[in-house]
Amino acid sequence: MAHRFLFLLFTGAALLVAGCSREEKITTRSPEALRFYQEGVGLWEKFYYREAKDSFSRAIASDSNFALAWGRLALVYMRVGDEKAAEAAGKRALDLSQATTPRERLLVRLWLHWARSEGKAGLATSDTLVRQYPDEKEVYLFRGFLFETVGDVKSAISAYRTAIEKDSTYAIAVMSLGYAYSYIGDQDQAIACMQRYIRLAPEAADPRASYGDLLLWVGRYDDALDQYRTSLEIKPDYWYAFQRIGEIYAMLGRLRDAREQILKAVTFLPRDRRSDADLMITDGRLEIARGHYEKALELLRKAEVADTSYQGWRYSAALAQIKLRRFADAERNLEYLYQTILRKNLDNSPTTVDYDLLRSRLLAEEGSYADALAAGEKALNRATRYNRGVIFSRIAEIYLKQGQYESALDACGEALSVNPNLPSGLLVLTKVYHAKGDKGMTVEIGGRLLALWKDADPDFQDLVELRRLLGRTPTV
Repeated sequence: MAHRFLFLLFTGAALLVAGCSREEKITTRSPEALRFYQEGVGLWEKFYYREAKDSFSRAIASDSNFALAWGRLALVYMRVGDEKAAEAAGKRALDLSQATTPRERLLVRLWLHWARSEGKAGLATSDTLVRQYPDEKEVYLFRGFLFETVGDVKSAISAYRTAIEKDSTYAIAVMSLGYAYSYIGDQDQAIACMQRYIRLAPEAADPRASYGDLLLWVGRYDDALDQYRTSLEIKPDYWYAFQRIGEIYAMLGRLRDAREQILKAVTFLPRDRRSDADLMITDGRLEIARGHYEKALELLRKAEVADTSYQGWRYSAALAQIKLRRFADAERNLEYLYQTILRKNLDNSPTTVDYDLLRSRLLAEEGSYADALAAGEKALNRATRYNRGVIFSRIAEIYLKQGQYESALDACGEALSVNPNLPSGLLVLTKVYHAKGDKGMTVEIGGRLLALWKDADPDFQDLVELRRLLGRTPTV
């Protein structure tokens, strides 16, 4: 980054910090607030949200009218899932920004559009910023985020590349570019970006964890775990590494170990009242994996009470209700989620994939196979490359229910094309071969799963089902 000469310009009670580019100013009453703010930005870009929250809060304590600090605080709350706190901080930022520069007002609007998943409005604001402040690298970063919100990954890639052209050391943009390349299946470019990310920020925890994500998505679970653990060697309380380790353990059936890791992730995030709700939702999901659906629903109802502003528990509740064949209850939860999606203008965005998958599962259990397949196809149209495997696994299950084995095998092939170790894909493939009466392939594919689940808890229901299938095979 080119060296910037900073100077202080006093205008009444406000303190403006200006750089060499046109109107690049930060309006605050306090040099100390500015210092905490700049510290917080660096922490936010490293995904150290607990520390970033503290820095922005200190900036606000030094200057309660610091609009950009309120806006950044809203972003922290948004990233950790505290929507109520994010909205309150965002409203405060928007109100205060009216007394700042046009650039700051636009930046606050841009941030809040992204926080609220307002893709089209956010892109329009970014257009204005690009015209007026073409050298503002962060505008292109958020422009990329917003393109991803509306499902336009190729345009996101272009935006991230422009951000990097403005500053070749802009680590968060390099990381974002790596993820975007991975979403379209360009693994070589994705890996190159993540390796560059590591070189740019070798002292930070996230580059190793982000590289671990690429390995996770192609089924290299042990290698991914090594990267997450290296991340924790750099920062022992890095929440994201714990979260990802927990997700891998859950996928591999290590449910008790998964909870331990996710508990650490929750502990190291600034979620306040959301922490109890998050743990209840986690426990509910793990109880579903154990086949304890009533217990899961009890925990999920408690999560609703713990934080009434968060409705994410409804996804797991709907799944448990489908398992219990309480279709009307599941339908009500899905309808609530769908109305939320419509209210936030997310109906054509990638964020609806989970909804579409649950809708597909519900329809299939009700016997509406054509509609279930249509819902699966809808999810595919909005998916990234790395969640297509789970969707194709669901489609394969629907074909299996209909006895369409060849179509089910084709869908399994698609599910395993990116991640050959995807448990959901391998399990349904085993079930297809079992249904076809192919004992040899049932044993072969089932054996691969047994190897993946060698350390799984004995009450992990997918393992219980797999053993039941293999137990019916005389050659086992």
